Amino acid sequence: MPSEESSGIYDDLEIPLGTLRPYTAIQMVMTLDGAIKGPTDAYWPIGGEADQRTFRRFRAHFDAVLHGARTLGMGLDRYLWSSELREMRRQRGFAEPPLFVIVTNSARIDPADRVFRHRRYPRRPIVVTHEAAVVSPALAQVTEIVRLGDSVVDLPALAAHLTSARGVRRLVCEGGAILNAHMLHAGLVDEFFITVTPAIIGEPRPRTAVEGERALTPEDVLSLELVSVTKCQGEVFLRYRVPNATPYAR
Repeated sequence: MPSEESSGIYDDLEIPLGTLRPYTAIQMVMTLDGAIKGPTDAYWPIGGEADQRTFRRFRAHFDAVLHGARTLGMGLDRYLWSSELREMRRQRGFAEPPLFVIVTNSARIDPADRVFRHRRYPRRPIVVTHEAAVVSPALAQVTEIVRLGDSVVDLPALAAHLTSARGVRRLVCEGGAILNAHMLHAGLVDEFFITVTPAIIGEPRPRTAVEGERALTPEDVLSLELVSVTKCQGEVFLRYRVPNATPYAR
C-alpha cells in the first residue's frame, strides 16, 4: 500500500460508467474564506501538499478532463501525463492519458498555450465552441475544433458527444467557477469533490467554486448530499452527491 506521503485521498475511488452521458464529478479546492484562487498567480497553488497530491492522482479515474478556457495558463495540464499518472492508469488497465477538453464561447484561446504542445502530451486536446464562434487559423492548426450549439456551447450535447463519439464514460470537471455553474444548471454533475484548505486570503470578493449569472432563488438553492469527510494534514476533503442530475446510464 502507498504511504500517506505518496497516495491521494481518493486513490481507491470507484466511479460508475455513463452510457447516456459521462458520469461527471467536479473537483475543486478552496480556502477557509471560500476563495478558489487569489487575486494574483502568486497565491497559486492554494491547496496544501495533501490536496495537490490528491488532485494530480484523481485524474487516473477518468476518461476525460474538462476545463473552461479561463483556466488555461495556470499550468493545470502539467500532471496529465506524469509518470505517476501513467502508472496509476496502467494498474487500472488504461493505456492512454485522459482526453483534455476545453470549453469556450469566445474561442479566444492562445494557440501557444502549453496544453497544445503535443510532445509533452501524447493525446491531442479538443476545443469545444459554438457555430457562430470565430476560430483563429492558428488555433485550428494546433487542436481539433468541435462545434456544438448555435450561439453558446450546448453542454448536454457536449456530454452526449463525449460518450458517443469519444468513448468517455467518466468525466472530471476542474472548473472554472462559471463552467461549474453551467454544468450544475444543466444537470450534468453527479458528484462534487471539494477540499477545504486551512488558509485565509481575505479578498473582499473572492472567486468561489460556483459562479452563475445570478444567485439562485431561496426556493431553488441546490442542496447536496454529503458522502464522506476525510481529514489529512490539516485539510478537509469533502465528497458530495448532487441530487436530481439527468440520467447518466440506461
